[in-house]
Amino acid sequence: MKFVNKMFDSAKNSNDSKPRIKDIAKLAGVSPGTVDRVIHERGHVADDKRKKIEAIIKQQNYQPNPVARSLALKNELRIVACIPAFERGEYWHYIYTGIEKARKEMSAYKVMIDYIFFNQFDKNSFLNAAQAVLTTQPSAVIFAPVFIEESMQFARKMERKKIPFVLIDSNLEDVNSITYYGQHSRKSGYLVAKLLFDRLPEKTTILLTHSLRRGTQGSNQAVNREKGFMAYVEEQGLHKKYNLVRLDLHADNKEESHRNFQAIIRRNPRISGAVIFSSRVHRLLQIFEQLEVKGVRVIGYDELPRNVKALKNQEVAYLIAQRPEMQGYLCVKDLCKELIFRQKVHRVNYIPVDILTKENVDEYIQFNQRLNKQ
Repeated sequence: MKFVNKMFDSAKNSNDSKPRIKDIAKLAGVSPGTVDRVIHERGHVADDKRKKIEAIIKQQNYQPNPVARSLALKNELRIVACIPAFERGEYWHYIYTGIEKARKEMSAYKVMIDYIFFNQFDKNSFLNAAQAVLTTQPSAVIFAPVFIEESMQFARKMERKKIPFVLIDSNLEDVNSITYYGQHSRKSGYLVAKLLFDRLPEKTTILLTHSLRRGTQGSNQAVNREKGFMAYVEEQGLHKKYNLVRLDLHADNKEESHRNFQAIIRRNPRISGAVIFSSRVHRLLQIFEQLEVKGVRVIGYDELPRNVKALKNQEVAYLIAQRPEMQGYLCVKDLCKELIFRQKVHRVNYIPVDILTKENVDEYIQFNQRLNKQ
C-alpha cells in the first residue's frame, strides 16, 4: 500500500506542479520581478543572475503562459504586411485572406496587422511602400520580394534596424528572415517543363510568357520559375528540338502585347505549347482567342476563378497551384510563435507544388475552402 501511495503522490506532483515564476525565483535566489525581466527580456539583469535564471528555466522546463506574455508586452505586436495591391479574386487577394484569418485568431494576444500595398509591376511603387513601412517603425514585417535588388535593399535596412521580417511567395537568399512560405520556384518551373513537353511535336514553337511592366525583368518568382524551366530544357537538349520564343504581356499596354504576339505568329506559325510564369494565364488566352490561335497546350499558375474556368473548358492543360491562403496564414502564425511564444520556427517552408487538371480541380478547391474555414 505504501508503494501505491508513493506512486500516487509522485503522479500527483508531476501533473500538478508546473513551475511558476516564484518557484524559479526561489531556486535562483532572486525576486520574482527579476525572473519576469529575464523571461520578457525587459530591464537590466546582471549577467551572472541572468545565466543562472536561464539555466533553471531550462532545467525546470518552464513554459511562459502565452496570454501573460502578450499582456507583458509594452505595446501590441504591430505587424505591417507589404504586399501587392489586388482586386477581388486575384492571387494576392487570397494571400490577404490568409493573413486576415491568422490576425483574427491572434487578436487576443494583442496582434495588430496594418497593410501597405504596392503596384507589383512598378519598382518605384515598391520603393515608396518600403520606405513607408520603415517610417511606421513596426514590430515586424511580412513582405513579398517581387523586385529582387530593391527587396534585398529593403531586407538589409530592416536587418540594420533589427526589425524582424518574413518573406512570402518568393524567397531571398542570404537574408536573415524569420521564415519563408512559398513554392520552390525553380522546382515548379522544372515540373512545368516536364508537363509541357510531353508528346509535343518537335520543330514547333513554345512560348515562354511573362506578365510585366515595360522596363522591368519580371517578378522574382517568375524569373526563378523560368530558370527552373530552362534547366529542364538544357538537361534534355530540348533547345535543339523546339523553337523557344519569349512573349511579354505588358500590364500597362495591352495593345502592344497584342502586336507583339501578332509578330510572333507571323514568324512562327506552328505554336504547339505555351507557359505563363504567373497567374495571368487568362490574359494569354484572350490573345489566343482574338487571333484565333488554337490547339496550343497551355500551362499557367494558380486556381483563380478565370483560370479554373479555362481549365474546365480545356483551354488550359494544367494549373500549378500554391495555396496562397495557407502562405499568408502561416507567415503570421510563425511570426507570433517566434516573437510572442519564443518558439523556434523553420527558416524555409516550401508549399507543395499542386498540379490541377479539369478532373481534380473542384475537389481541390472545395477541400481548401473547408480547411480555410476551420
